[in-house]
Amino acid sequence: MENIFNNIKIEPYLYSCDSIITEVNKEFIDFTGFTMDELLGKSLIEIGDMLKITSQIRLDNIKSKYSGYIFTKFLEAREVNISLFHDNETNEKVYTFIEKPNSRKNKIIQHQNEQLKQQNAQLISIIENLSEGVILANNKGEFIMVNSEAKKLIYQCDKIIDIGDTHKRSRAFDLKGNQIPFENFPQTRALRGERVKNDKISIRHPNKEYFLEASAIPIYNTNGDLTMVVSCFHDITETIEQSRKIEEQKKELEAIIENIADGISIFDDKGQYMLFNKSEREMVSPYYEHMVKTSDWYKQCELYDIDGEKISSENTPSARVMRGESLKNIRMSVKLPHKTLQIEVSGTPIYDSEGKFILGVICDRDITDDYKHEEAIKYQFEILNRVIDTFDLPVVRLSCQDLKIVDINKKAFGIIKLLFPNVKTIENLKDKKIEDFFETFKTSDYYQCISDALKEKKAKHLNKKNYWVDGNEVYWNVIFEPVLEVNGEIQEILILIIDVTTEIKFTLGIEKALKLQGEFLVNISHELKTPLNVICATAQLFDMYIKNGSFDEKKESIIKYIETIKQNSYRLSKIINNIVDLSKIEAGFFKLNLSNNNIVDVVEEIVMSVTNFTDSKGLNIIFDTDIEENIIACDTEKIERIVLNLISNAIKFSDEGDEIVVDVKNKNEFVEISVSDNGIGIEEKNIDMIFDRFKQIDKSLSRNKEGTGIGLSLVKSIVELHGGSISVESEFGKGSKFIVMLPSRKVLNENMIYSSNVPSTNQSIRVEFSDVCS
Repeated sequence: MENIFNNIKIEPYLYSCDSIITEVNKEFIDFTGFTMDELLGKSLIEIGDMLKITSQIRLDNIKSKYSGYIFTKFLEAREVNISLFHDNETNEKVYTFIEKPNSRKNKIIQHQNEQLKQQNAQLISIIENLSEGVILANNKGEFIMVNSEAKKLIYQCDKIIDIGDTHKRSRAFDLKGNQIPFENFPQTRALRGERVKNDKISIRHPNKEYFLEASAIPIYNTNGDLTMVVSCFHDITETIEQSRKIEEQKKELEAIIENIADGISIFDDKGQYMLFNKSEREMVSPYYEHMVKTSDWYKQCELYDIDGEKISSENTPSARVMRGESLKNIRMSVKLPHKTLQIEVSGTPIYDSEGKFILGVICDRDITDDYKHEEAIKYQFEILNRVIDTFDLPVVRLSCQDLKIVDINKKAFGIIKLLFPNVKTIENLKDKKIEDFFETFKTSDYYQCISDALKEKKAKHLNKKNYWVDGNEVYWNVIFEPVLEVNGEIQEILILIIDVTTEIKFTLGIEKALKLQGEFLVNISHELKTPLNVICATAQLFDMYIKNGSFDEKKESIIKYIETIKQNSYRLSKIINNIVDLSKIEAGFFKLNLSNNNIVDVVEEIVMSVTNFTDSKGLNIIFDTDIEENIIACDTEKIERIVLNLISNAIKFSDEGDEIVVDVKNKNEFVEISVSDNGIGIEEKNIDMIFDRFKQIDKSLSRNKEGTGIGLSLVKSIVELHGGSISVESEFGKGSKFIVMLPSRKVLNENMIYSSNVPSTNQSIRVEFSDVCS
């Protein structure tokens, strides 16, 4: 067996014993690509599977020779002759594999041809689907291939023969409109050996014109002979049309810039002027012809800022724009050899997509006439100031930005000195804010009038304002007059005070007569309480009889009658109280008993006192606060009336299961008391009238709840007597929120004892809740 092995060792072989591979030679490993470890120890069946010959024949079935195919590890086919040397005594076998001559070479050629065909097919597919038009022509100009894009762009048909046919079927022009002759057509030039790159041409069809970027390349073989011409056509129609539009827009823009009233100059990143419009040329004529660069300005003229300081060449508007600054309405003087101009300059830097400065735009406005007018106004203003200072009329000048005192005449200073004796001179008042003297200024009518005058640029008035000056009551009409600059902006606010004390006192007699009418209503209302007392006494008597066991037969009816009498008594009492108090307020008899109290405790105790009633109604009332203590001056009885009235309204327009929230918040100079519900809300058209006296919104909104409509008016009056305000926020169908703002101030009494006790009684709750009791 060893002799046989030695004779075949130069051929690829397998050596097996009892059908198990025990040895292979290097040639077999190189031939098949498998490693030694992958082959040794495998069975003949496994080796047959690895070489993919099991489907043809099994190795252990070969008797002596077999011709067929095996496959390498890399699935490469090999046509081989397999020979078997078998030692029957030891059951040892040697398989040799001899590849047939030229089998692999033929396969390679065949495979290469197949690959070439596939590549040609792929290339044709790629060319056909390119977005550019592609034409392949031989050295005679005959077309080998024309893709669909080329047919669309150049021929608009399928039957194309050669380059000559191209020139017949389509007319080519350059971008200037000159027709391109056949000998200068890109493909013709390429046939002459010329390389054409990115020639821009126009192809005109009867219904459409295409703009193309054409390239043509001659292809040579190894002998240097021209074999093929490749032409490419890229559609640039949209780009050309867009460029034409841009050119048209550029011309239109230049025409617009040329005719703008302001002077406009444009320069590049080197400071080179690119454009002067007509107004700019006229403004600096005849020197603009010498201004090639921005630096030339400083050679032809001198620039001064608004304070008269000379502007250096590094700080001219164009230099600042080139540094990236944006300028807006900067005033300066331009001194030319023959004239001096006052101009207002704006400038803008322009950058490219990478953030690089490319252009600067300067806009000049000649304001020489306006400047002269302003100077005249300043002179007149100085004269006016002198006249105002001698007026027998108090005048105060305020700055429009921060409402500081700019000046004050002698008459107004006399009044200020009476109010604030510590102020010694007019100079002590200048540059001081009004709110430095009047703490509540920003919540006053004066501040509102000044704000309206600044907003509307119109004079505003406050009439018949009364004050105590030096122990005397005086009445003033106050005028707030905005003083406008030439450009229409407000320069100052003039406050003029006109003493109308004599006229007001003359009319006090008439007002006194009106007060007498109010007092008459008070008396009448007071008289109406008599039948109310009788009703209440009768109700109490019926109640006593029932408790003693009388009228047992009609006990239930009597109870209902008693409750009805009580309920109407409370309602009548509430109406009368409201009428009486409103009349007192109108007559000036309604007084507040102010004391310093913790408003948080006051409101909380009021809310706690009504919880049983709200629980019986199926409503959830919540008290909330962001501060535990806030001492303010208030009349606790009147505060109770305010809060109970607002809670009563919330109950009236809420359904079972709804929620009422009473909230107290600290707002620095004010305390906010709010009562909100998620009931039916108020329609927007009715919000403005709810605080009017004797006004009541539609019955359908109140669900037939009774009320005179004067409760909220009374609440508003009481709040305002405290120096506060009341407002409402509501959305129909979602609920309402009433907001009371009370000033956080105290009574100036060192011996005042702070109180948090609310004089709340069950009787007062019943009266205030009379509209919602059932």
